[in-house]
Amino acid sequence: MRIMYISRTAETLWWLLTPTMKELKRRGHEVMVCTEGPEAEKLRGLGFEVFTHGMKRSINPLMALRTIWRIRRTLRARPVDAAVCYNKLGGVVGRVGARLAGTPRIGYFAQGLACGPAQGAISFQLRFQVERLMAPFTDAMFLFNDYDEQLSRKTLMANRANGVFRLRGMGVDLTRFTPGTYADIRARLGQELGVDPAHTFVLCAARLIADKGVLDFVEAARQVCSRRRDAVFLLAGRGPLLEKVRQQVDAAGVGAQVKVLGWRNDMNDLMKASDVFVLPSYYMEGLPVSILEAMACGKPVVTTRHKGCEDAVVDGETALLVPVKQPAQLAEKLLTLISDPAMRERMGVAGRRRAEERYEIGDCTREVVEMMERAFVQPRS
Repeated sequence: MRIMYISRTAETLWWLLTPTMKELKRRGHEVMVCTEGPEAEKLRGLGFEVFTHGMKRSINPLMALRTIWRIRRTLRARPVDAAVCYNKLGGVVGRVGARLAGTPRIGYFAQGLACGPAQGAISFQLRFQVERLMAPFTDAMFLFNDYDEQLSRKTLMANRANGVFRLRGMGVDLTRFTPGTYADIRARLGQELGVDPAHTFVLCAARLIADKGVLDFVEAARQVCSRRRDAVFLLAGRGPLLEKVRQQVDAAGVGAQVKVLGWRNDMNDLMKASDVFVLPSYYMEGLPVSILEAMACGKPVVTTRHKGCEDAVVDGETALLVPVKQPAQLAEKLLTLISDPAMRERMGVAGRRRAEERYEIGDCTREVVEMMERAFVQPRS
Protein backbone atom coordinates (compact mmCIF):
# COMPACT_ATOMS: atom_id res chain seq x y z
CA MET A 1 0.00 0.00 0.00
CA ARG A 2 1.24 3.49 -0.88
CA ILE A 3 0.45 6.10 1.79
CA MET A 4 1.01 9.85 1.93
CA TYR A 5 0.97 11.77 5.21
CA ILE A 6 -0.28 15.35 4.84
CA SER A 7 0.37 17.80 7.67
CA ARG A 8 0.59 21.56 7.96
CA THR A 9 3.93 21.26 9.72
CA ALA A 10 6.59 18.56 9.71
CA GLU A 11 7.27 19.23 13.39
CA THR A 12 4.29 17.19 14.58
CA LEU A 13 5.08 14.38 12.14
CA TRP A 14 8.67 14.26 13.39
CA TRP A 15 7.85 14.27 17.10
CA LEU A 16 4.65 12.20 17.13
CA LEU A 17 4.20 10.07 14.02
CA THR A 18 7.70 8.93 13.06
CA PRO A 19 7.37 5.57 14.91
CA THR A 20 4.13 4.80 13.04
CA MET A 21 5.64 5.80 9.70
CA LYS A 22 8.68 3.60 10.35
CA GLU A 23 6.48 0.63 11.28
CA LEU A 24 4.42 1.04 8.11
CA LYS A 25 7.62 1.09 6.09
CA ARG A 26 8.94 -1.98 7.93
CA ARG A 27 5.76 -3.85 6.97
CA GLY A 28 6.38 -3.15 3.31
CA HIS A 29 4.20 -0.09 2.75
CA GLU A 30 5.55 2.88 0.81
CA VAL A 31 5.31 6.04 2.92
CA MET A 32 5.54 9.59 1.58
CA VAL A 33 5.05 12.98 3.21
CA CYS A 34 3.57 16.31 2.07
CA THR A 35 4.35 18.97 4.65
CA GLU A 36 6.36 22.10 5.45
CA GLY A 37 9.05 23.14 7.91
CA PRO A 38 12.66 22.37 8.87
CA GLU A 39 11.82 18.90 10.20
CA ALA A 40 10.94 17.89 6.63
CA GLU A 41 14.65 17.40 5.98
CA LYS A 42 14.89 15.11 9.01
CA LEU A 43 12.08 12.98 7.59
CA ARG A 44 13.86 12.90 4.24
CA GLY A 45 16.96 11.75 6.08
CA LEU A 46 15.00 8.75 7.38
CA GLY A 47 14.31 7.68 3.81
CA PHE A 48 10.81 9.09 3.32
CA GLU A 49 9.99 10.86 0.06
CA VAL A 50 9.02 14.43 1.01
CA PHE A 51 6.93 16.97 -0.88
CA THR A 52 6.11 20.52 0.26
CA HIS A 53 2.87 22.49 0.02
CA GLY A 54 3.88 25.97 1.24
CA MET A 55 1.21 26.25 3.93
CA LYS A 56 1.73 28.62 6.89
CA ARG A 57 -0.03 28.88 10.26
CA SER A 58 -2.92 30.95 8.94
CA ILE A 59 -6.59 30.68 8.01
CA ASN A 60 -6.19 32.96 4.99
CA PRO A 61 -8.68 31.53 2.43
CA LEU A 62 -6.49 32.33 -0.58
CA MET A 63 -3.52 30.57 1.01
CA ALA A 64 -5.73 27.58 1.83
CA LEU A 65 -6.90 27.34 -1.79
CA ARG A 66 -3.32 27.49 -3.07
CA THR A 67 -2.33 24.75 -0.63
CA ILE A 68 -5.26 22.56 -1.70
CA TRP A 69 -4.21 22.98 -5.33
CA ARG A 70 -0.58 22.05 -4.56
CA ILE A 71 -1.67 18.96 -2.62
CA ARG A 72 -3.98 17.93 -5.46
CA ARG A 73 -1.16 18.43 -7.96
CA THR A 74 1.26 16.39 -5.84
CA LEU A 75 -1.18 13.51 -5.47
CA ARG A 76 -1.97 13.55 -9.18
CA ALA A 77 1.75 13.29 -9.94
CA ARG A 78 2.38 10.66 -7.23
CA PRO A 79 -0.89 8.71 -6.80
CA VAL A 80 -1.33 6.86 -3.51
CA ASP A 81 -3.77 4.32 -2.11
CA ALA A 82 -4.43 6.37 1.01
CA ALA A 83 -3.84 9.90 2.27
CA VAL A 84 -3.46 10.38 6.03
CA CYS A 85 -4.15 13.97 7.11
CA TYR A 86 -2.97 15.46 10.39
CA ASN A 87 -3.41 18.76 12.32
CA LYS A 88 -6.49 20.96 12.23
CA LEU A 89 -5.59 23.05 9.16
CA GLY A 90 -3.70 20.21 7.53
CA GLY A 91 -6.71 17.99 8.09
CA VAL A 92 -8.98 20.36 6.17
CA VAL A 93 -6.81 21.25 3.17
CA GLY A 94 -5.32 17.76 3.02
CA ARG A 95 -8.66 15.99 2.83
CA VAL A 96 -10.05 18.37 0.22
CA GLY A 97 -6.90 18.19 -1.89
CA ALA A 98 -6.81 14.39 -1.67
CA ARG A 99 -10.46 14.05 -2.67
CA LEU A 100 -9.98 16.39 -5.64
CA ALA A 101 -6.98 14.30 -6.68
CA GLY A 102 -9.12 11.16 -6.65
CA THR A 103 -7.23 9.45 -3.81
CA PRO A 104 -9.14 6.20 -3.06
CA ARG A 105 -8.98 6.40 0.76
CA ILE A 106 -8.62 9.42 3.04
CA GLY A 107 -7.94 9.20 6.76
CA TYR A 108 -7.93 11.94 9.38
CA PHE A 109 -5.80 11.68 12.51
CA ALA A 110 -7.84 13.93 14.80
CA GLN A 111 -5.44 14.79 17.61
CA GLY A 112 -8.45 16.56 19.06
CA LEU A 113 -11.50 17.57 17.02
CA ALA A 114 -11.70 21.34 16.55
CA CYS A 115 -14.91 21.56 18.61
CA GLY A 116 -15.11 20.79 22.31
CA PRO A 117 -17.08 21.21 25.54
CA ALA A 118 -15.07 24.17 26.88
CA GLN A 119 -15.98 26.46 23.98
CA GLY A 120 -18.83 28.92 23.93
CA ALA A 121 -21.97 28.03 21.99
CA ILE A 122 -21.15 30.16 18.95
CA SER A 123 -17.53 29.01 18.74
CA PHE A 124 -18.60 25.40 19.17
CA GLN A 125 -21.19 25.60 16.40
CA LEU A 126 -18.79 27.24 13.95
CA ARG A 127 -16.12 24.62 14.57
CA PHE A 128 -18.63 21.77 14.60
CA GLN A 129 -20.00 22.84 11.21
CA VAL A 130 -16.47 22.79 9.77
CA GLU A 131 -15.98 19.24 11.08
CA ARG A 132 -19.37 18.23 9.68
CA LEU A 133 -18.57 19.71 6.27
CA MET A 134 -15.35 17.69 6.21
CA ALA A 135 -17.02 14.36 7.04
CA PRO A 136 -17.85 13.52 3.38
CA PHE A 137 -14.14 13.93 2.60
CA THR A 138 -13.24 11.35 5.26
CA ASP A 139 -13.22 7.57 4.92
CA ALA A 140 -11.54 6.86 8.26
CA MET A 141 -11.30 8.99 11.38
CA PHE A 142 -8.74 8.08 14.05
CA LEU A 143 -9.62 9.44 17.50
CA PHE A 144 -8.01 9.49 20.93
CA ASN A 145 -10.67 10.33 23.54
CA ASP A 146 -14.24 9.49 24.54
CA TYR A 147 -15.71 12.88 23.69
CA ASP A 148 -14.41 12.94 20.12
CA GLU A 149 -15.37 9.32 19.53
CA GLN A 150 -18.95 9.80 20.73
CA LEU A 151 -19.39 13.03 18.77
CA SER A 152 -18.11 11.36 15.61
CA ARG A 153 -20.20 8.21 15.95
CA LYS A 154 -23.42 10.08 16.77
CA THR A 155 -23.13 12.98 14.32
CA LEU A 156 -20.08 13.48 12.09
CA MET A 157 -19.73 9.87 10.91
CA ALA A 158 -23.14 8.54 11.94
CA ASN A 159 -23.76 6.99 8.52
CA ARG A 160 -20.28 5.42 8.41
CA ALA A 161 -19.70 4.10 11.92
CA ASN A 162 -17.18 1.54 10.67
CA GLY A 163 -14.99 4.47 9.62
CA VAL A 164 -14.44 5.58 13.24
CA PHE A 165 -11.37 4.13 14.95
CA ARG A 166 -10.57 4.75 18.62
CA LEU A 167 -6.87 4.61 19.51
CA ARG A 168 -5.26 4.45 22.94
CA GLY A 169 -2.72 7.06 21.91
CA MET A 170 0.59 7.41 20.09
CA GLY A 171 2.39 6.03 23.14
CA VAL A 172 5.46 7.03 25.13
CA ASP A 173 9.04 5.74 25.11
CA LEU A 174 9.37 4.09 28.52
CA THR A 175 13.14 3.79 28.15
CA ARG A 176 13.55 7.53 27.60
CA PHE A 177 11.06 8.72 30.21
CA THR A 178 11.89 6.91 33.43
CA PRO A 179 11.22 7.47 37.14
CA GLY A 180 13.99 8.40 39.56
CA THR A 181 15.26 11.09 41.92
CA TYR A 182 17.68 12.71 39.43
CA ALA A 183 19.52 14.73 42.07
CA ASP A 184 22.16 15.79 39.52
CA ILE A 185 19.55 17.32 37.19
CA ARG A 186 17.82 19.06 40.09
CA ALA A 187 21.14 20.47 41.28
CA ARG A 188 21.92 21.81 37.81
CA LEU A 189 18.47 23.40 37.49
CA GLY A 190 18.72 24.85 40.97
CA GLN A 191 22.01 26.52 40.12
CA GLU A 192 20.75 27.75 36.74
CA LEU A 193 17.49 29.17 38.10
CA GLY A 194 18.72 30.34 41.49
CA VAL A 195 16.37 28.10 43.48
CA ASP A 196 16.82 25.49 46.18
CA PRO A 197 16.89 22.02 44.54
CA ALA A 198 15.31 20.61 47.71
CA HIS A 199 12.12 22.57 47.05
CA THR A 200 9.10 21.01 45.30
CA PHE A 201 9.32 21.51 41.52
CA VAL A 202 5.97 21.93 39.73
CA LEU A 203 6.22 21.77 35.93
CA CYS A 204 3.84 22.89 33.21
CA ALA A 205 5.08 22.17 29.68
CA ALA A 206 2.79 23.42 26.93
CA ARG A 207 2.45 25.70 23.96
CA LEU A 208 1.98 29.19 25.37
CA ILE A 209 -1.58 29.90 24.27
CA ALA A 210 -4.58 30.69 26.45
CA ASP A 211 -6.40 27.41 25.73
CA LYS A 212 -3.53 25.42 27.20
CA GLY A 213 -4.34 27.07 30.54
CA VAL A 214 -0.94 28.70 30.99
CA LEU A 215 -2.43 31.90 32.44
CA ASP A 216 -4.41 29.78 34.90
CA PHE A 217 -1.18 28.00 35.82
CA VAL A 218 0.57 31.28 36.63
CA GLU A 219 -2.39 32.54 38.66
CA ALA A 220 -2.58 29.26 40.59
CA ALA A 221 1.17 29.46 41.18
CA ARG A 222 0.76 33.00 42.55
CA GLN A 223 -1.86 31.77 45.01
CA VAL A 224 0.32 28.88 46.13
CA CYS A 225 3.38 31.13 46.50
CA SER A 226 1.49 33.28 49.00
CA ARG A 227 1.22 30.22 51.25
CA ARG A 228 4.30 28.14 50.46
CA ARG A 229 7.88 29.33 50.02
CA ASP A 230 9.21 25.84 49.29
CA ALA A 231 7.56 25.42 45.86
CA VAL A 232 9.11 26.32 42.50
CA PHE A 233 6.92 26.60 39.41
CA LEU A 234 8.45 25.97 35.98
CA LEU A 235 6.62 26.95 32.79
CA ALA A 236 8.29 25.61 29.65
CA GLY A 237 7.21 26.15 26.06
CA ARG A 238 6.96 28.69 23.28
CA GLY A 239 4.03 30.58 21.86
CA PRO A 240 2.41 33.99 21.44
CA LEU A 241 1.76 34.49 25.18
CA LEU A 242 5.40 34.26 26.25
CA GLU A 243 5.83 37.96 27.01
CA LYS A 244 2.36 38.29 28.54
CA VAL A 245 3.09 35.41 30.91
CA ARG A 246 6.39 36.99 31.94
CA GLN A 247 4.61 40.28 32.58
CA GLN A 248 1.99 38.44 34.66
CA VAL A 249 4.73 36.90 36.79
CA ASP A 250 6.52 40.24 37.23
CA ALA A 251 3.28 42.04 38.14
CA ALA A 252 2.51 39.41 40.77
CA GLY A 253 5.99 39.71 42.27
CA VAL A 254 6.57 35.95 42.29
CA GLY A 255 9.57 35.77 39.98
CA ALA A 256 11.69 34.15 42.69
CA GLN A 257 9.42 31.09 42.66
CA VAL A 258 7.81 31.12 39.19
CA LYS A 259 10.25 30.63 36.32
CA VAL A 260 9.09 31.20 32.73
CA LEU A 261 11.64 29.21 30.77
CA GLY A 262 10.47 29.54 27.18
CA TRP A 263 11.46 26.77 24.79
CA ARG A 264 13.88 24.20 26.23
CA ASN A 265 15.92 21.51 24.52
CA ASP A 266 16.14 19.61 27.82
CA MET A 267 12.40 19.00 28.26
CA ASN A 268 13.12 15.38 29.14
CA ASP A 269 15.34 16.50 32.02
CA LEU A 270 12.74 19.01 33.23
CA MET A 271 10.13 16.26 33.36
CA LYS A 272 12.44 13.91 35.26
CA ALA A 273 13.48 16.58 37.76
CA SER A 274 9.96 17.77 38.56
CA ASP A 275 7.84 16.57 41.47
CA VAL A 276 4.41 17.40 39.99
CA PHE A 277 3.25 17.86 36.40
CA VAL A 278 0.41 20.25 35.53
CA LEU A 279 -1.65 20.72 32.36
CA PRO A 280 -4.70 22.97 33.00
CA SER A 281 -5.81 22.73 29.37
CA TYR A 282 -9.13 23.47 27.70
CA TYR A 283 -7.57 23.18 24.24
CA MET A 284 -8.83 20.93 21.41
CA GLU A 285 -6.93 18.01 22.90
CA GLY A 286 -6.65 14.51 21.51
CA LEU A 287 -4.59 12.74 24.18
CA PRO A 288 -1.83 14.99 25.57
CA VAL A 289 1.54 13.31 25.11
CA SER A 290 3.01 15.45 27.89
CA ILE A 291 0.74 13.73 30.42
CA LEU A 292 1.87 10.31 29.20
CA GLU A 293 5.50 11.39 29.53
CA ALA A 294 4.88 12.66 33.06
CA MET A 295 3.28 9.37 34.12
CA ALA A 296 6.14 7.43 32.53
CA CYS A 297 8.52 9.48 34.70
CA GLY A 298 6.50 8.57 37.78
CA LYS A 299 5.07 12.05 38.33
CA PRO A 300 1.63 12.81 39.78
CA VAL A 301 -0.47 14.88 37.40
CA VAL A 302 -2.88 17.74 37.96
CA THR A 303 -5.04 18.36 34.91
CA THR A 304 -8.54 19.36 33.85
CA ARG A 305 -11.84 17.56 33.46
CA HIS A 306 -11.57 18.08 29.75
CA LYS A 307 -11.50 15.84 26.71
CA GLY A 308 -8.22 14.06 26.26
CA CYS A 309 -6.76 15.18 29.58
CA GLU A 310 -9.20 13.15 31.67
CA ASP A 311 -8.90 10.16 29.30
CA ALA A 312 -5.16 9.88 29.89
CA VAL A 313 -5.34 9.57 33.69
CA VAL A 314 -7.29 7.98 36.53
CA ASP A 315 -8.67 10.62 38.90
CA GLY A 316 -7.49 10.10 42.46
CA GLU A 317 -5.07 7.36 41.42
CA THR A 318 -2.61 8.84 38.92
CA ALA A 319 -3.91 12.41 38.86
CA LEU A 320 -6.08 15.07 40.47
CA LEU A 321 -8.67 16.64 38.17
CA VAL A 322 -10.03 20.18 38.32
CA PRO A 323 -12.65 22.05 36.26
CA VAL A 324 -11.34 24.14 33.38
CA LYS A 325 -10.58 27.84 33.94
CA GLN A 326 -10.58 27.52 37.74
CA PRO A 327 -7.14 28.61 38.99
CA ALA A 328 -8.26 28.72 42.64
CA GLN A 329 -9.24 25.04 42.55
CA LEU A 330 -6.05 24.27 40.66
CA ALA A 331 -4.07 25.97 43.43
CA GLU A 332 -5.79 23.86 46.09
CA LYS A 333 -4.94 20.60 44.29
CA LEU A 334 -1.34 21.72 43.93
CA LEU A 335 -1.16 22.57 47.62
CA THR A 336 -2.48 19.10 48.41
CA LEU A 337 0.34 17.43 46.49
CA ILE A 338 3.05 19.86 47.61
CA SER A 339 2.10 19.16 51.23
CA ASP A 340 1.99 15.37 50.88
CA PRO A 341 5.16 13.68 49.53
CA ALA A 342 3.73 10.22 50.26
CA MET A 343 0.71 10.97 48.09
CA ARG A 344 2.99 12.17 45.31
CA GLU A 345 4.94 8.92 45.53
CA ARG A 346 1.81 6.73 45.43
CA MET A 347 0.34 8.57 42.46
CA GLY A 348 3.67 8.56 40.65
CA VAL A 349 4.01 4.79 41.02
CA ALA A 350 0.44 4.32 39.79
CA GLY A 351 1.10 6.62 36.84
CA ARG A 352 4.20 4.69 35.79
CA ARG A 353 2.23 1.44 36.03
CA ARG A 354 -0.54 2.91 33.84
CA ALA A 355 2.02 4.06 31.28
CA GLU A 356 3.58 0.59 31.19
CA GLU A 357 0.25 -1.22 30.90
CA ARG A 358 -1.48 1.09 28.44
CA TYR A 359 0.86 3.49 26.65
CA GLU A 360 4.10 1.66 25.81
CA ILE A 361 5.12 3.11 22.45
CA GLY A 362 5.72 -0.21 20.70
CA ASP A 363 2.27 -1.54 21.60
CA CYS A 364 0.56 1.71 20.65
CA THR A 365 2.43 1.93 17.34
CA ARG A 366 1.41 -1.59 16.35
CA GLU A 367 -2.21 -0.83 17.25
CA VAL A 368 -2.21 2.35 15.14
CA VAL A 369 -0.69 0.60 12.12
CA GLU A 370 -3.06 -2.37 12.35
CA MET A 371 -6.06 -0.03 12.50
CA MET A 372 -4.74 1.94 9.52
CA GLU A 373 -4.33 -1.26 7.52
CA ARG A 374 -7.86 -2.31 8.44
CA ALA A 375 -9.30 1.13 7.66
CA PHE A 376 -7.76 1.39 4.22
CA VAL A 377 -8.66 -2.07 2.94
CA GLN A 378 -12.21 -2.55 4.28
CA PRO A 379 -15.15 -1.89 1.93
CA ARG A 380 -16.82 1.52 2.19
CA SER A 381 -20.15 1.47 4.02
